[in-house]
Amino acid sequence: MKSLNLKTYLLYALYIVRTNPSILLFLAIFGLLNGITVYLPKEGSVQLINTLTILAAIFISPVIYGIYYEKIEDKYSSIISIFKTYVGGYLLVLFCMYIPIITTTALIMSASSAAGNTGYVMITILIFSLLFIYVIPAYYISGKILESISYGVRFFLGNILNSAPLLMMALFSELLLLLSHFQLESVREQTPALFVTLDFTLYMISSIVDFTLFIMLIYVLRNEDIKKR
Repeated sequence: MKSLNLKTYLLYALYIVRTNPSILLFLAIFGLLNGITVYLPKEGSVQLINTLTILAAIFISPVIYGIYYEKIEDKYSSIISIFKTYVGGYLLVLFCMYIPIITTTALIMSASSAAGNTGYVMITILIFSLLFIYVIPAYYISGKILESISYGVRFFLGNILNSAPLLMMALFSELLLLLSHFQLESVREQTPALFVTLDFTLYMISSIVDFTLFIMLIYVLRNEDIKKR
């Protein structure tokens, strides 16, 4: 089993993230907007902002992935072009990926107590997320939906040991988001300023790790010449 050359790809990824600060600035504004909702009335505007941020997050990630991918390929076009090229397929890939997740979690929830449901669901989602670590990058490279899922899973299973550092990065990013969502509620009520600071910090770190990981995965799969496959 050959090495995936992760150290070199990590340096490439950090360079790309560092030399495109406008993306991080946009993320910072978005993350801060989501955090300061703690100062808004619980009825009315805060619900609207929360809904809009959730909807925006669905489309922000595939667009930023597309920007980074096209930076790697040295063919950056425009935000509109990237949106048209990648977002629809990205959402279809997620839909196909999460069908087994939804089915599995439904079976687990029906067989377990209500108290343990949340924990089982989160563990199941994490396991599937790690299994699909190569799928999204494979889609951006190949442009194919079902084929990218099949190839991504097979590549992962054939390179589990070499992928361990990448899995740790993915797990770290996911755990930061879970920490932000489930462990900061008491801070939110008691110390809003601290909540905004922690929520923003966790969001930014998680996002930077996630995008760095995506870029590394693109390089790994490009090295496998996935387009020809």
